[in-house]
Amino acid sequence: MQFFLKALSLLIHLSLTLAQILPFTVTGFLDSAQANVGSALNRGGTVTISGFTVTIPDNLLVEFPASMIPFAEFTGGERAGPNEVTINGNIVGGQIIAGQMFISQLSLAFATGVVSKLDTDGKITLASGPVLRINDPRAKYSAGYSSVPFFTADDENPSISSFSGFPMCVPRSASDAQCPQSNRPAGVTSFNVPEALSMVPIQVGDYVEYSGVQFQGVTLVYEMTVNVDIKTSGTQPGFVRIEDTIIGVADTSVDVETARYRFIGLASRSDLPISVYAIDQDPCTGEETDRFITSTNVIPSARNKFRVELPVNSNIGLYTRNYRFKVGDNVVTTSDGIKAGQYVQPVTEWIFPELVTPGATPPPLVFDNIGPLANGFGTAAGDDTVFGQLKPWPGAVAPKPAVATCVKPVTSAAGPQPTPTGTGTDDSGSAPPTASATTSAGPAPSQVKIIAFAGQDQTVLGGVTVNLVATQNVAGVVGTALSYQWSQIAGPTAGITLSSTTSPSISFVPPIVAVGAVAVSREFRVIITHTSGSQSNDTVVVISDRTSADNKVIDNLTWKSSQSGTATALAHTNLVDSSATMRIVFGTGAEQLMTKVSTTNGIASYSFNARSIARYTSAEIRSYIGNTRVPGPVVSSTNVLPG
Repeated sequence: MQFFLKALSLLIHLSLTLAQILPFTVTGFLDSAQANVGSALNRGGTVTISGFTVTIPDNLLVEFPASMIPFAEFTGGERAGPNEVTINGNIVGGQIIAGQMFISQLSLAFATGVVSKLDTDGKITLASGPVLRINDPRAKYSAGYSSVPFFTADDENPSISSFSGFPMCVPRSASDAQCPQSNRPAGVTSFNVPEALSMVPIQVGDYVEYSGVQFQGVTLVYEMTVNVDIKTSGTQPGFVRIEDTIIGVADTSVDVETARYRFIGLASRSDLPISVYAIDQDPCTGEETDRFITSTNVIPSARNKFRVELPVNSNIGLYTRNYRFKVGDNVVTTSDGIKAGQYVQPVTEWIFPELVTPGATPPPLVFDNIGPLANGFGTAAGDDTVFGQLKPWPGAVAPKPAVATCVKPVTSAAGPQPTPTGTGTDDSGSAPPTASATTSAGPAPSQVKIIAFAGQDQTVLGGVTVNLVATQNVAGVVGTALSYQWSQIAGPTAGITLSSTTSPSISFVPPIVAVGAVAVSREFRVIITHTSGSQSNDTVVVISDRTSADNKVIDNLTWKSSQSGTATALAHTNLVDSSATMRIVFGTGAEQLMTKVSTTNGIASYSFNARSIARYTSAEIRSYIGNTRVPGPVVSSTNVLPG
C-alpha cells in the first residue's frame, strides 16, 4: 500500500510537471538541424543546440540579419558555419518548442578598421587587418557576391551606410555611374550630399565599423557604418540609420517586470519628424500595411539622434517582425532601387518579462501577441506556399488566427478555385497552414483622399487653456465619416491632460513656466481616419513661456452712489492655473483683488463687489501668477453702467 501511494505521488508530480508550461531560451552553437520528411517548403523539424533537442514548428522562418529563411531551406543551404543560434520558446508537456530562431556566426561579432585598399571586384582591405567583401548578391553596393545567400546585406534598406544612414558603395570602376566620385567632395568627412539619389563611394582612409561572417578566408559583411557624416536638406529626402528597435513584451503579472519599447536612430536631417509604424502582414498573401505607432523629432546636433521610449505595457497592438521608420512624408526611390525617406528595421531585441519573485513559477514566453507567429507570414518564401500559424504552437493553447483558411487567388486562366473544406496533410505529414482570405467579385472599394490639418503652431503663456482644432481640407468629404485620434508626440508630458483624444477639438493647460526659465516646446499629432480606410495626419507645436499674455476680458462694470459709491465688475481670462489671480484698478486708484467665481470650459471667471468706491469712468484688469504680474497689453473699459 505504501509503495502504491509513493508511486501515485510520483505519477501526480510527473503529470503536473509535464502539464506546466515553462519558458525556454538558449544561445549556443548549432550541433545539427534536420527538416521533417517531405517536400513542403514550410515544414518544420528539429535542431540540437548545447545538448538540447528543440522542435521547430511548421511555418517557422529562421531569422538572419537581413532575411528570413524557411527552416527547410536553412537545413540544406550554405550557412557559413559554425552557427550561433538563439531560440526563444517554451517547454510544453516536456517538449521544447521554438517560437523564434535567430542565426549568426557569432552574435557579438563586430570589428573596426581603416580602409587601406579598394578593388573594383568589391574587395575592401583593412590596414593590418582582413579582407572584406560586402555580401551583396544583387550587386547594389559593390561588384557583388552571392556564395552565401543567407547572411546578406540589406539591399532595400541601406545597411552599408554613413553615420547618418546614407547608402555607401565600393566603386566597380574609376567611372562607376552607380557609385560616382563626384558625389563625395574631396578632403572633408562632413558634407551635404550633392546628389541624394546616388550612393557615396567609400574611400581609402575611411574608418569603418562592421559585422559579418568568416567564409573561405574572407569576411563577408552584412552591415557596415562608415565614419562619414552625410547630410541632406531642402527637397532632398531624409535617410535614417537604426541602432535599436527593442520590444518589451507586455505582461501585467505582479511576479514579473517588463521592459519598455525603445526606438533609437540617427538621421541625415534634423528638420523633419520621425514616424514609427508597425508593418502588419496579410496572413494569406503576405501583403504589408503600415500601422502608426508613434513619432518624434530629431534632436538637432552633430549626430542628429532620435530616441523614443514608450511606457512599460503600452498598447501598441500586435507586435510585428519589422518596423518602418519614415523621415517626414517624402519617400523617393533612388537610382539603386533603395527607398529614401524610410528604413525598415527588424526587431533588434525581444525582451520577455523577467521573474522578480524568487521561488515563483517562471511565466511562459507569450507569442500570442506577435502577429506573424499567431496569424502567419503569408507567402513569405516568394511562391504560393502560405506560412501560417506555428504548428505545434509553442504554448498551452494556440490562439485563434485572424484568418481561418487561405483561398488561392482567382486567376482568369485557371478559373475559380474551390475552397478547401477538410483537413488535409502535406507530404511532411503535418496539416497545411491554415489561413483564409475572402475573394470579392468586384474591385475593392477605393479609399477616399483626406488631408489633415492640426492648426497653426502656437506660443502661449504657461497656465492658459490651449485649444487645438483639427480639420480635414479636401472638399466634399462628409464629416460624419471621419474619426480623430490625438496624442502628444514630443516634449514633457508631466501635467498635460488632454480634454479628449478622439474629438476634432481638444484642449489642455500647459504648466506654469518659472520666471527666467526657457520656453517649453510640445508637439501634438492628430490622425484622421475615413471610413474607407484612408488616413492622414498632421502635427502642431505649442510653445509655453512666461513672457506671453493671457486673454482677459472685462464683461461688465457698474457704479451707483449708494453706500458712498458701490462698484461691481465681472471679467474672465483663459489663465486657469490655480496660482493665478486677477486684480482691478478703478480710475487712478489702487489695485483690488477680485474673487474667482468659477473655472469652466477652460475659462476662469472673476467678480468684484465693494462699497466706498469713488465714482470712476474707466477700469483696468490685471492678471497675476503668484505675486508676478502677467505681461501684455492693457485691458480696460470705459463702459460703466449705472448700478
